[in-house]
Amino acid sequence: MSCPDCFKGSIHDHTPLGTESTLYNYKTYIATPPSTSTAPASLSTILFVCDAFGPSLTNNKLLADTFAARTGCRVLVPDIMPGGGISTAVMGLMDKVSDPVAWYNLPGQLARVWTVMRLAGYFIPFLMRANPSKCMPAVLEYARNVKKDLPEGGKLGICGYCWGGYQSTALCAEPAVAGGTTRLIDAQFCAHPSALSVPTMIVDAVTKFKVPYSLAHADLDFGLPTKKIEETEAILRQKVGGGNGEQGCNYEVRVYKDCHHGFAARAKPGDNVEAKGAEDACDQAVDWFNKWL
Repeated sequence: MSCPDCFKGSIHDHTPLGTESTLYNYKTYIATPPSTSTAPASLSTILFVCDAFGPSLTNNKLLADTFAARTGCRVLVPDIMPGGGISTAVMGLMDKVSDPVAWYNLPGQLARVWTVMRLAGYFIPFLMRANPSKCMPAVLEYARNVKKDLPEGGKLGICGYCWGGYQSTALCAEPAVAGGTTRLIDAQFCAHPSALSVPTMIVDAVTKFKVPYSLAHADLDFGLPTKKIEETEAILRQKVGGGNGEQGCNYEVRVYKDCHHGFAARAKPGDNVEAKGAEDACDQAVDWFNKWL
């Protein structure tokens, strides 16, 4: 969760189309298919668990709008992090810290130290209050409430980015009700998840309740090395096959070359590789949800 790329990226400037309401005690951004949507109307809902910036980051709301328009599902984005997401001001500060400064440039080095101190004022409180595992009970309760209130025939999908990828992966191993035997999640997509214990969490997500599981991995992810993902895939192939329904398990892992952590939600304008990666990861999520929800 302390990966520096977690707090880098860009803010998109389009206007979100959804509405906000309080659901299950949390302010929630609600995206529904627009009248121009070509996707058939669905009874299913997608729970969108954000990156460290939360729903206040416009990018997350725009992704929710896209998923609603292209899947026909309602998409819920709860503001569920204790104390809210981290301020988007850290993006600019992270860029300043990342800029090269010659060792002999004393004013530049002093400015960098000051910027690091300012960042610590954001990071330390956030990491203390919003540790992903500590927040799991609240996300689990919210998801169970959504599942319980779905119309007959409706399914529950979940997507998670960065911080939310921990939650979406962990929820795949949870039952719809405490102590039950029916799965909570019917389809999962995550991009560059943070703080995962791999391979265990991913293997459990795929095998425990056989939730269709899709992962978009950044090849240059600072916090989750590609080697770990390759090892996880090897274990899954050995346990349940290639992910195409063998033993009832369906999964896919796509590795996005030359992309960093955060690319699928916060690709920088002008970075053609990551922008294309973000588009492809969005397509990956849409295709997965259209297949399973």
